[in-house]
Formats: sequence, structure tokens, C-alpha cells
Amino acid sequence: MSIGDKRDRAIEAHTEVRQLLEADTELRNWGISSVLIGSYARQTARYPGKDVDVFLRFVNLSVRHSPEKIYEAVRRVLVAKYGEKNQTLGGRVTPQARSLKIDFPEPDGHPSDDAFSIDAVPAVPWDTHWAIPNHNRDQWDSDTRRWIKTNPVQFAADTNTLATATWSPSVDGANAYRPIVRLLRQTRHVHIHGRPGGLYFEIAAYYAWSERLVTGDTWAELLTSTFEHVAAKLINCADDGLLDPVLLTPLEPALEPWQWRSAGQTMERLANEAAEALGAERCRAAKIWRDILGTNERGQVLPLPGGCDAGGFPVSSVSAVNALGSDKPRGFALRVNH
Repeated sequence: MSIGDKRDRAIEAHTEVRQLLEADTELRNWGISSVLIGSYARQTARYPGKDVDVFLRFVNLSVRHSPEKIYEAVRRVLVAKYGEKNQTLGGRVTPQARSLKIDFPEPDGHPSDDAFSIDAVPAVPWDTHWAIPNHNRDQWDSDTRRWIKTNPVQFAADTNTLATATWSPSVDGANAYRPIVRLLRQTRHVHIHGRPGGLYFEIAAYYAWSERLVTGDTWAELLTSTFEHVAAKLINCADDGLLDPVLLTPLEPALEPWQWRSAGQTMERLANEAAEALGAERCRAAKIWRDILGTNERGQVLPLPGGCDAGGFPVSSVSAVNALGSDKPRGFALRVNH
């Protein structure tokens, strides 16, 4: 299945789920208005995309209403259509702490990375922001702790502003923010096992780019610069944590100082390796970048350049190659988009 085929299936699936929920009389009376959120909506997810987050805004309700009642109403509609996993033969709905996951398995004969899921999470207004149910269901009876303030809709809008700003670095006329974040999240996936997760890395990059710290004219230079500033940000978070870019409150769940430092030190090491690649011979540079970016479900993210072997040595004379080292590293030929 091609990337375009999977994208079309994802669009068809989230459209189906949203239309199903928005057609229900009870949910419609509550003012349901769905919107896509998460890395899928921000176009910052690494390949392969595994889930699509649907934010179910109930504009006629508020934090005075019961998260359990709203959650169960959404569950009722989804289970009636798709069945509940482990309860019904072929059931595809999995109740989670505060959301409901609907599986869309890969078509017969297709690889496992063609499967994905839709994650539907209910939300109600909270002042100018939104609230989602507390991850801890024991708090759902508490008037003050049953809802958690958030605003992924605004973060998606702010991301789009950054990714279209005329001052934001570009390569060959195209804004580079989203592709660089996808590469950053791919790098984290390869080298960071555990927390902080991909969203925390993306937010660290968002701050670096918003503050205009990242510089460069090529993909390699911009990714190296992003590594450097993300590393510094993560290490600083050991003392102060990482602030939500919209609410400006510490992100939850909180991490231990050693987790921040460990991730930051790993990124420092990768930033140094990337800087070495910028000045290296083209085959050596390609080897370094291949080790940094690793693999995804389609294999090596960075294909082996012509005239180079997997060890980073030339195997023949090549007249013109789009390399990653000091020979004008104009771009990557990468397998990260979806």
C-alpha cells in the first residue's frame, strides 16, 4: 500500500467516526464539534502514522458536567457501530482512561504498518481553553480535579503559524519546520527509550524555532542546529520542567531530573555527531546521518548515496550527489513522510 493509499484510508476513517458521533441526537444536543489534534493534525508525526486523534468538543457543556456521563455517551455510539474489543466478536473499540480507541486493521494481504486507529477524546470548554477527563478515574467524582485543562487546538494553530512564517527557516523555498520535527521525532524514537516522549521533544523544538534560535540553509544544518537547542532545553528542564506552550504551566506527567538530563545528554552527543557530518567527506557524512536517523518500518530512513558503501567509504567515482556533508548538503532523500 502506498503512502497516499494509507492517508486516504485515514481520512476516510476519521471522517466516518466524526460523522457517526455528530449524527447522534444526544451528542448533538450537547453541541458536539469535532476537530483533529495531535501530531497527525500538526503534520509532525514520524512514519508510519499509527493513530489519529479526534477531539470531541461539547460546546454546550462545561466543567460542571460529569466526565463519566459524557464518556459513556460517546462509548455508547461507538460500540453500537464497531463493537467493543474483547466483548464482541470482531469488536474494534477499546475503552481507555479518558478516550476511546477504534481500530482500523490493515486490509488483507497488506503489511502490519498499514493498520491504524482513531482515538476519540471528549472535551468541554474551560474559560478560553478546553478540559479533558482526568486520566485518573478515581478523580471523576471530584468537583475540582475531574477535568484537566488543555488546549491542543491552539497548539495546532500555533504550529501552523510557525510552519508558514516568512521568517522561519526554509530549504529550496519550503518551510522546514515540520520536516525537521518529523526527523527529530524519528531520532528520538531510535535513541531515546522511554521518557520524554515525542510530544515533549516537539515542544522543545517549537520553543527553539519560535525563539529564532535555529539557523541554517540546508536540511542537515537545520537539523544539527535543532539538535543543539533541543539538547540544551532538555537539560535545563531538569530544574524547571517543560512548560505547555499554550497554558504556560508545567507539562504533565512530570519527569524526574535524571530523565531530562539523560535525554539532553543523548541529544548533545547526536548534535556533535551531526556537526561532524557537516564537515565530513560525503560518504562518511552519509554514514553518520544513517546512524543518527536509523530505520522505520520501510527500512533505513536515509537511503545509501550512490558511490558509497554502508560503512561510509567510497566505492566508485560519482560526479554529482546530493550529500549531507560539507559538499553543499542541500537535502535528504528520506522515508519519513506519511
